[in-house]
Amino acid sequence: MEPIGQKFKDARKEKGLFIEQVSRETNISKKYIEAIEEENFGDFPGEAYLLGFLRSYAGYLGLNVEEIINIYKNTKIQEQPVPVELFEPKSRIPALAYIGAAAFIVIAAAGLIFFLVLKDGSESSTKVVMEKPVSAGQNAGQNAGQKNSGKSGAEYEMTTAFIEKRFEEGDTVIVKYRDVPFRIVLAKTGEMVSLDLPAGKAELAKGKELFSDLDGDGNNDIKILVRDIDEKGRGAVLKFDKTTEAPAVVSSGISSEQELSDVSAAAVAAGSTSPAPAAGSSALQSRKQGETLILESETKGPFTVNLSFRGYCLMRYESDGGRREERYFHKGDTFRLGVSDNIRIWISNAAAVAATVNNAEYSFGRAGEVSAKIIKWNDKPGGGYVVKAHPLY
Repeated sequence: MEPIGQKFKDARKEKGLFIEQVSRETNISKKYIEAIEEENFGDFPGEAYLLGFLRSYAGYLGLNVEEIINIYKNTKIQEQPVPVELFEPKSRIPALAYIGAAAFIVIAAAGLIFFLVLKDGSESSTKVVMEKPVSAGQNAGQNAGQKNSGKSGAEYEMTTAFIEKRFEEGDTVIVKYRDVPFRIVLAKTGEMVSLDLPAGKAELAKGKELFSDLDGDGNNDIKILVRDIDEKGRGAVLKFDKTTEAPAVVSSGISSEQELSDVSAAAVAAGSTSPAPAAGSSALQSRKQGETLILESETKGPFTVNLSFRGYCLMRYESDGGRREERYFHKGDTFRLGVSDNIRIWISNAAAVAATVNNAEYSFGRAGEVSAKIIKWNDKPGGGYVVKAHPLY
């Protein structure tokens, strides 16, 4: 069986990729890519991190992800030492010897008990007290002042732009920014979902979402949406999305129902329920972006968006209000979308995509830039129509 590290190295070289390029396009640190290829798995902070990086790197290179994970697990099993007991010769002492020894111990114990009873002279003076063992969890709760009284569940590290799945009470989602891990814990479920965030506690009802500033820099880092709550099963379906560009909110417990929209920080602070500005506008002057004219026409009709990928890219899109789709693309891939009126597109690396709309060229942005746009028909002053790209906040 070919070593797992060699599989990665051969696949990377076959595609003509350098480690620096892979690190830039996958957001995996260069040292971890080298550790995978050299099979220095001890360099990772934990197996959860390692498995996440293996999946991401394998998917990026087009390798079979499950096959890679199985190879790693088989390799790990083979490297575990064989128990010493397997090398020790089996005892040749006859079974009768064990029986005789056991009988001797029983007789000796009975004699000792008889002697102690006679010596004591009274049955009522002897009390046998059975102590109930204290569990490790109880000790921990006493020593930590109840801080560890909550459930401990599984840990999930976000290695992609978003993650959506069912989580159980006690599960933790680890979000890394600038190589610093931030932990979000599903503390409790019921009519509401209770979350422990770096900024404090927050409660969300089904269908609600919140934006959270994890590192305290004044900008939101993640959006959390409650898809469903299983009150009986003590779990919830949550979506964690790192692609949010909403402004920082004052309180971690405030939520918004309008996805991909801008929220006024002043309105949130005052508890206002007025609707947020529409897509293509922002309440913050510093964040405003211009719209881009792509093409003009006397009549309105379907248009085609053609995408060519120069590098690895994650894309999500929602055409004409339909279901949101997500796909991964590699260098050389092409994709065509037919649109009747409008399309929302989110791209993880703007410079990795070359786009045309009905043969009119359009740029989503610069290298390393996350781009979120809505491309749609607009009325043209004086008559006719235009297709423009508006920013999504």
